[in-house]
Amino acid sequence: MNFSKMKKISLALNLFFITAIVLNFAFWTKSRHVHAEWGNVPPAPSGESARFSGLGDPEISYRLIGYFLQNIGNVGGQFQPLKDYDYNKLGEWFSLSSTLDPQSDYVPFLAAYYFGSVENAPDKFPPLVSYLAKIGMEPYPQKWRWLAQAVFIAQYKEKNLPKALELAQKLSVLPGDDVAAWARQMPAFINLKMGNKDAAYELMIRMLVTEGDKLHPNEVNYIKDFICTRALDASTAAKNPLCAAPQ
Repeated sequence: MNFSKMKKISLALNLFFITAIVLNFAFWTKSRHVHAEWGNVPPAPSGESARFSGLGDPEISYRLIGYFLQNIGNVGGQFQPLKDYDYNKLGEWFSLSSTLDPQSDYVPFLAAYYFGSVENAPDKFPPLVSYLAKIGMEPYPQKWRWLAQAVFIAQYKEKNLPKALELAQKLSVLPGDDVAAWARQMPAFINLKMGNKDAAYELMIRMLVTEGDKLHPNEVNYIKDFICTRALDASTAAKNPLCAAPQ
């Protein structure tokens, strides 16, 4: 190859690289303000489609849904605030996950502690509360804790005391010895907050009579203190033998 031909090839390559740089700069100038747009939460697929994504394995599909829910708001390096999420669509994804694995606590944990952390948005929570309540009544060990979370969110986040009381009553009568005493007392706490002192008193007395021999002495003392200092006024408590000072 002679020198003249090599020079032509070198000029052609230089021209190619200069053109590429110019085109790249022009593209960057036009696109540097263009960012990926978040389309919010998409509709949940059918159960069959979800299983197909996990190659027919519901456990794999369940984990993929959990990972998707964790990262759905991360688009183009931007993170969307939870208050902008469509919680009705999230509820569809939660319900779908429960059909794939009703025993796992992975998605309920995300629902209660991640998506349940949004502040000052009571209208967001009905789908989340419904999901946690359903999961909390599944007949598996320790599932009652998600129903307790539903009560908490309904009371303090959704600010719906009647709904919280309804869920707390379901929690208080769940079968099984693994339900904590404080969980069974939740209707009394909510009744008291609603001003229903008589109902709170009746619930606590009933628990003391039926469960007292199974409770730790500290829990028994707490129930007595609740009855005597919160459910009853001072004059009524003074007449109640339960509230009499030990001799």
